[in-house]
Amino acid sequence: MTAAVRQWLTSIVMLSFLISLIRILIPDGTLRKAGAFTGSLVLLSAILRPLVRLEPDWPDWDLSAYESAITARMDELSAEQADAFARQVAEKTADAITAQAARLGVAVSASVTVRVADGVPRPWSVALYGAPSEALSAWVSDALDIPPERQCWTVPP
Repeated sequence: MTAAVRQWLTSIVMLSFLISLIRILIPDGTLRKAGAFTGSLVLLSAILRPLVRLEPDWPDWDLSAYESAITARMDELSAEQADAFARQVAEKTADAITAQAARLGVAVSASVTVRVADGVPRPWSVALYGAPSEALSAWVSDALDIPPERQCWTVPP
């Protein structure tokens, strides 16, 4: 590398001397101006020659590993979000059942199981803890589309 720089500097110095000598030998007038301009261009091209020949060693950016890691993380976050939404649907449905039971005068707590159909969590079954109530069972069947065969009543001792 230093040898190349030394050779480049030597060529610039030698070219400068040569251009200066030629300018001295050319008589005054338009020919001297044209020679000075041409000499300046030759010197400029000699100075810039290493930059023109320089090829940057760009790193090989292989982003496929990052892409797969990002895709995996996005899938993971999507699954976490879907699970959280399913839990929220189950909790809100259980709260609605408990509130309806209170309106009917029945003391019941509920635990709802959801199933995902077409990407949407829907109440699938319910475990009810308390005295059985036909009115509440009918409401759960009609309002939440959970038939009596998926309603499990447990009477506390």
